[in-house]
Amino acid sequence: MRAIVERVRELDGLRAFALFGILAVNVWYFADPWTLSGELSPDHRSTWDTAVRFVATTLFEGKFYLLFSFLFGYSFVLQERAAQRMNVSPVPRTLRRLAGLAVLGLAHGLLLYYGDILLTYAVLGLVLLGLRAISQRAAILTATAITVGMASLLIVVGGIVAAVNLPPDDGAVPPPDVAAITSGPGAALAANIEGYLIALPSVLFFQGPLALAMFLLGFAAARSGLLERPVSSGTLRRTAALCLPIGLLAAGGQSYLLYYADRDRFSLLTTGITTLTAPLATAGYVCVLLLLFRSAAGPALLNMLAPAGRMALTNYVGQSLVLALVFTGFGLGLTNVLAPALVLLLVVVVCGGQLILSRLWLTRFTVGPLEALLRRLTYSSRDGEPLG
Repeated sequence: MRAIVERVRELDGLRAFALFGILAVNVWYFADPWTLSGELSPDHRSTWDTAVRFVATTLFEGKFYLLFSFLFGYSFVLQERAAQRMNVSPVPRTLRRLAGLAVLGLAHGLLLYYGDILLTYAVLGLVLLGLRAISQRAAILTATAITVGMASLLIVVGGIVAAVNLPPDDGAVPPPDVAAITSGPGAALAANIEGYLIALPSVLFFQGPLALAMFLLGFAAARSGLLERPVSSGTLRRTAALCLPIGLLAAGGQSYLLYYADRDRFSLLTTGITTLTAPLATAGYVCVLLLLFRSAAGPALLNMLAPAGRMALTNYVGQSLVLALVFTGFGLGLTNVLAPALVLLLVVVVCGGQLILSRLWLTRFTVGPLEALLRRLTYSSRDGEPLG
């Protein structure tokens, strides 16, 4: 029992870490209304502002939704095992869970944040459910093929675009309507719905396959009992030493092309680079965090992070609510007002607040409010509690 509890706490710690990275990416879609079009605000392009965006992109962009997706795939197996222990079929309750996740995702995407990933997870969860008999080897090979295939296509096409160097079409993407985003709740809602309709195909058809690849890797890792029989510290150190420098150097090169070269010319190429190398950085981050969990300060670190990870769904949606209240017409309307350094400071403040509030909430309740809602939709009276 002790090993199981520690394993789940490690997963929760990783989820909390993923939440921090996801917020550090999503915040720019609220703070800088030019982000959706792939541009930077003309009001925040000073040398210092650009340097802050460079660092944020290098450290966070394209890495943490991969970790979240890996953990989703890992938890899928834990849910399946919990159903088997209760002698119930995992299929009906998984379908109910995915349906509930889809409804929450639609509400989140339409009302708060147009870059929602929950609906995509619900759709891909159906694919993973259909593939649940896949072998570990086939899951790893399929995940690798998806990632390398998409990255290669983007790099080839992006390389051609960069070589041809077509002149930008200044009228292709209209400038954002900052007044509409900030003038009031109704206008902010309309702007968000418009953004959702624009972003949804990209989330489904670009992030979707890459998330599915990480689902499969998490699925294979859970089937092999990766955290039930912890990887040696030496292996974690070697993996971090190999993967993290490669991943971050590639991310730094990608960010340089975006912020200090020609963003329009190299955008597609840099997306391909990120697709190929971001999993390495993600793996490196995970190894470093697992090593920290084993250090003298590890128990305290895990105690700090785990409550937020147990409430990952609530905290993910809660982040969007806070950002909407700060940056849009639902609240203060500070979009395009805060400098990038202050935006990153806000990320730290929000995450710190969620760590504290999650711990306080779980002193009175066993799960977060959205987790409780999803469980009510998922489990019948014959079902046991999920693990992980």
